[in-house]
Amino acid sequence: METLYFSPMLLGLNLMLASAVACTALWYFSRPYRGPGFWMAGAWTLILGILLFMGFMASGSPLLNVLGNATQLAGEAILLLGVFRFLGLRPPYWTVPASAGAMAVVNCWYWISPINTELMVALYAAIGGALPLQACHVLLAERREPALRSVRLFVGITLLGYALVTLLRAAIGVHDWLQQVEHQDVTRSVSYLLPYNFGIPLWVIALVGLALMTMRRILQDSQRHAREAEASAHRFERLMGVANAGMLVVEDGRILDANPMLEQLFAQRREELLGQPLSQLVGEAEVPLLANLLRQADGRPHDIEARRGDGGGFPAELAIASLDESQQRLVEIRDVSHRKALERQLLHLATTDPLTGALNRRAFEERAEQELQRARRQSSPLCLALLDLDHFKQINDRHGHQVGDDVLRQFSRLCQQQARRTDLFARYGGEEFIFLLPDTSADSAHHLLERLRMALQGLEIAAPGGPIRVSVSIGLASVSANDDLHHLLGVADAALYRAKQLGRNRVEMAS
Repeated sequence: METLYFSPMLLGLNLMLASAVACTALWYFSRPYRGPGFWMAGAWTLILGILLFMGFMASGSPLLNVLGNATQLAGEAILLLGVFRFLGLRPPYWTVPASAGAMAVVNCWYWISPINTELMVALYAAIGGALPLQACHVLLAERREPALRSVRLFVGITLLGYALVTLLRAAIGVHDWLQQVEHQDVTRSVSYLLPYNFGIPLWVIALVGLALMTMRRILQDSQRHAREAEASAHRFERLMGVANAGMLVVEDGRILDANPMLEQLFAQRREELLGQPLSQLVGEAEVPLLANLLRQADGRPHDIEARRGDGGGFPAELAIASLDESQQRLVEIRDVSHRKALERQLLHLATTDPLTGALNRRAFEERAEQELQRARRQSSPLCLALLDLDHFKQINDRHGHQVGDDVLRQFSRLCQQQARRTDLFARYGGEEFIFLLPDTSADSAHHLLERLRMALQGLEIAAPGGPIRVSVSIGLASVSANDDLHHLLGVADAALYRAKQLGRNRVEMAS
């Protein structure tokens, strides 16, 4: 024990143990960077080899001698593989079994056919000195990551110094072998003491350099990420500034940030909006929907009624997305007044007769089907009337199509004035019009249509030859239990035909 206590091996073991602990900490705190894991594994493997060799010195067991030397060289090889991993190069994994295996063969030979111990030391040192040379080469030759160049040079030169010391140890061992010098106490051998006095310090310095290289890369990546984050924030700010939609960041339902377009949309200064609840930008009826959209944050657009600072409302399109893993939300608001007006205009064109402003045939039939279904469900009365202007072809032939068009327009206007809010009125084709009268009995419908017919008789329409008057024939049908629209039209058409046969200018009820 006293010999071990005063042996440089104990000091070397302590230094390597401290290095292994440091490498373990470096690996833990630098994850997921590649390289430190190899350095940790190599350092602990090297310590295991030293402990096995110390067991050999205490017991004289040949097996511990073989395992100790082979494991130490394997640890050095594993540690140096980490340099390749750190630099993003393919590690020469073959060096681990090659170095450990070569040393194991030499050691076994030594126990089978004893040779000079100095030759043994020389062979061990030659293998151990050759291992760092590959790592030195890639460290000194690497051109990527210029920011790491100085620390790479530091580590490379230090490992080169370690390799030269180890190879010098091998040369001294060969010299002593050739001179037939053999030390009974290897601790008195220069080749034995050389690595403890010079090699291990250089090895520890190299490990410190590897730690510095790792920290330098972490710092470089952090600075790069900071620059990217700053550039991203700048791009986001510019995007917010040039976007033609209101963009705002919301947290806990309150506005954290907003772009200039939001000021234009809501006629409020940005400073007034910050810190205010997002709900103040929408109508009171939209608040529950807004709360649900903030919770979902699915990024899909939704139509909503927005409210300006002066209390005026406008149709808006709202999309809310989660900004990151926090509770912040990115909200986009667009004024869609123009789009809504265009939709209304398109709907009007698709459902309205362009000459008279009444519903067209397709729109009437779609809505009439709905009213028929409702009437059947509720067992409510419903009437349908076909209206045909009398002798309209003669008006066109005598006064021209412009007068004929004016007759159609004024008749349509009169009908729409006489119609109730729930009635459907449409131009069904040419001079033929149609009324659908929900919740109306046959008697009430007849009375309404008579009033319309009498009003038309008092209407004078300007024409080049003087004002003209027109009349209308009307066929009225009342819906039965299972009538569909096609059948109801047929019944009303038959009543209209009978009105014409009976002299026109009359309302005829279907029998």
